[in-house]
Amino acid sequence: MAMVHDASRRGERLLTSAEMGEADRRTIEELGLPGVVLMENAGAAAVEVLQARVPEWRNRLVVILAGAGNNGGDGFVIGRRLLQAGGRVMVILLGQGSGLRGDARLHHDVFVKSGGVVRELRSQENLSAQLVQPLANCAVVVDAIFGTGLTRPVEGAAAAVIRLVAESGKPVLAVDLPSGVCADTGRILGCALPANWTVTFAAAKRGHWLHPGAGLRGELTVVPIGIPRGYLEIPEHAVGLNGVEDLEIPRRALVAHKGDCGRLLVVAGGMGMEGAAILVAQGAARVGAGLIQIATAGSIQPVVTAGMVEAMTLPLPEEDDFGEDGLVTLRNNRFQPDVVAVGPGMGDTTRTRHLVEGLIDWGELPLILDADALNVLAGQWERIRQWTGSRRGALMLTPHPGEMARLLGVNVAKVQQDRLGTAQRAAREWNVWLVLKGAGTVIAAPDGRAWINPTGNPGLAAGGSGDLLTGMIAGLCAQKWSIESAIRAGVWLHGAAADACAAEQGMAGMVASDLLPHVRRLRNRLD
Repeated sequence: MAMVHDASRRGERLLTSAEMGEADRRTIEELGLPGVVLMENAGAAAVEVLQARVPEWRNRLVVILAGAGNNGGDGFVIGRRLLQAGGRVMVILLGQGSGLRGDARLHHDVFVKSGGVVRELRSQENLSAQLVQPLANCAVVVDAIFGTGLTRPVEGAAAAVIRLVAESGKPVLAVDLPSGVCADTGRILGCALPANWTVTFAAAKRGHWLHPGAGLRGELTVVPIGIPRGYLEIPEHAVGLNGVEDLEIPRRALVAHKGDCGRLLVVAGGMGMEGAAILVAQGAARVGAGLIQIATAGSIQPVVTAGMVEAMTLPLPEEDDFGEDGLVTLRNNRFQPDVVAVGPGMGDTTRTRHLVEGLIDWGELPLILDADALNVLAGQWERIRQWTGSRRGALMLTPHPGEMARLLGVNVAKVQQDRLGTAQRAAREWNVWLVLKGAGTVIAAPDGRAWINPTGNPGLAAGGSGDLLTGMIAGLCAQKWSIESAIRAGVWLHGAAADACAAEQGMAGMVASDLLPHVRRLRNRLD
C-alpha cells in the first residue's frame, strides 16, 4: 500500500460527496476494480496511519465505532488488520450485523470469522454501561460511524455515542470525516465527534477545509486507495485547495527598473483612518511593487507620507461632497497606474460612493474594491453586474463576511452558513473575482472555479490585516501577474506570513505590521 501524502499538496481538488461517489463508481465500473478491494485498501491505509500515531495500539484496546454503511465497512477492515497484527480490538456496531449490505456486510463477516468481537448497539438503553468500560481501557477510538454521505442531523443512539466518546477525552481517529460533519459544507449536522486525526481516501473533501468542520478534523491525511488521479482531477471538480506551487510567477529581469515592477494607485484613508492607506501601500511594497502612489484626503497627507515614505502621495479635495473634484484630480494625475486599489479607511459617505463609481467606470484597469468601497455599494449587486459587463479590466472584491452580507442584503449568519457557495454564486453572477475573507478564506473566479485557503490563523483577527491583504494582491497585480496568480498568491502569502509570525511569537497580540518581514521573505521564496 502506498503511504500517505500531504493534504495540501500541489493540485489538490476538494470533492463533494457526490463527486467522490462518481469517482468510486467509475473506478468500479470502468476500471473494473471491485468496491470490496477499494474498501480493503482504505482500511489498510487507515491502519498505517493509526499505528504511526498511536504507538500503544498493540498493548491496549482499540475501540472501533462502526456505522451501518460503507464507513462501517472500513471500520471492520481496520479491526481485522489490527487483530491480525496482534492488537486487541472491539468493534461497536451501531445497528445489527444482519442488517448490513454489500461490501460492508462482507467485511463484517470476515472480521467475525477472523475472531473479531462485535458488540451491537440496537438502542440507547444501557448505552453508558456498555461503553464506559471499553472507553476507559482503550488507547484510541476509531470513528467509522458516518462517512461522506451524511445529509441529516445525527440523533438517537449515534448522537448519544458521539457525546459519550467526546466526554471521555480519548484520542479519536476519524475515518474519512469526523462523524456529524457535512462533507460538502463543513456544517455540523446535529452534533459531531472531534478527531485528533482524520484519514480520508483518494481526495480531500470540502468539509475538511470549511469551518466549523475543519476545526474538528485534527491532522488530515489523504491516502490513495486505487482511484486514478484522472478521475479526481477533472474540470468538473472546480474547487481546490489554494497553494502557490501551480501558479505562473513572473521573474524580475536583471535589468528591471522601478517602472517595470508595477505602478499601483491606492485610493484610501481618511481622518482617523490614516493607517489603512499606509498598510495597503506597505503590503504592496513588500511583495515587490515598484511605484506606489497614495491618493488620500489632503488633511491627512502628511501623516500618510510619514507612515510610508517610499510612496508618492496625491492630496484629494475634501470639500466636495460628491467626489467630482476628486475624480478630476485622479483623472488629471500624471501617474499612470497598472492597477488601482480603493476603499480602506475612506468612510461610508456619499463622496466615497461617487469616487468608487467613477473609478469603476475607469474600465481599462484592474480594480480592487475593499472595505468602504464595498460598503457604499451595499445592495447594488445588479449595478455591479452591469459595471463588469462594460469593463475591460478585472474587478476584484475582497469582503469580510459583514461586508459580503451588506452587498447581498442578508445577515452574516447566512453568508457564514455556506461561505463557498455564497462566494461562487456572487463571482459568477457579478462576473468578478471575489475573496471572501475569514477562517478558510474563499477565492472565487468568474468562471465558477474556487479555492479554499489553508494558511492563516486567528492572529489575523485584528484591525488592518485586511488592508494589508488588499495591498499585497494589488502589488502583485501591478507587476503583471495574472489576476488568478496575484489573488491566490496574495491570499496564501498573507496567511503564511501570519503562521510564521505566530510560530515565532504567538497569535495573541499580532498586528498587521508584524507580518511585513515575513511577507517579504515568503514572497522571495516564490521566485
